[in-house]
Amino acid sequence: MANKEIKRKTTESTKEIIKEDKKKKIDVLVSKNKKQKIESPPSSESESSSESESSSESDSQSESESDSESEKGNKESESSESESEQSDGESEQSEGELEKKKEKERKAFEKLSPKEKIDYQKKQIEKEFKAQEKEKKREKEKKLLKQEKIKKELEEKKLKSKNSEVLMYLDTWKNDKSSWKFEKNTQVILIKNIYSIDILPEKYFKIALEYLAPLKGAIKDRTVDEAKQVITKYKTSQTKKRLPKSKNDSDEESDDDEIEKEDKIKFERAQSVIETLVK
Repeated sequence: MANKEIKRKTTESTKEIIKEDKKKKIDVLVSKNKKQKIESPPSSESESSSESESSSESDSQSESESDSESEKGNKESESSESESEQSDGESEQSEGELEKKKEKERKAFEKLSPKEKIDYQKKQIEKEFKAQEKEKKREKEKKLLKQEKIKKELEEKKLKSKNSEVLMYLDTWKNDKSSWKFEKNTQVILIKNIYSIDILPEKYFKIALEYLAPLKGAIKDRTVDEAKQVITKYKTSQTKKRLPKSKNDSDEESDDDEIEKEDKIKFERAQSVIETLVK
């Protein structure tokens, strides 16, 4: 029994000790919280002050930047104003100079005698008339150039259409005889332009010779006669070139070279046409 009571008392005492420890801990925690609450306001105040300081600094920076930008804008506007003033001043000067010149001319005209005044007026009228004539001439030249340009463009278009028409005709005759049809107009264009390199390239000229080989009657005779004329023309031009040249002729040699090349090709083609048709 005695042992039991001793155990009970010890347990009760230990429980009380534990309770007291807990209370102490709770009191310590409460006191710490109170201290933190008391100390926290000044820290928040310092934070707010630092924030206000940083905001004031940023405001001052933005103000300084805006001031600098406004200064730049003012400078630019001032420079543009000065430039416009300069241009206005220059135009005013030119106008002033013209007025001065007119005034001088008027005064000089007043000093002239009646006969001199009449002569002066005649000269002024002649000047105006010449200026008008020059303007008319310029306008006429512009119109002519425009007309020539349009004419050239039309000729090029016609040449392209002729070229494509003749080439298609020959190509179909050579490679696709089942779908080929005889066209008199196309044949006339072909014979007429058989010596032209632009309309009939060398490849198609050979096909053209094959196409013309079976020609008969008047069209054959006319084609042969044209070929003979091309040959005689080329031979006469060659005999003229063998004659002694003057200085003016030597200056035009570069232009003649191109013409000679074309004439030579025509001559060679004419020979081929005669060889094909005259057997």
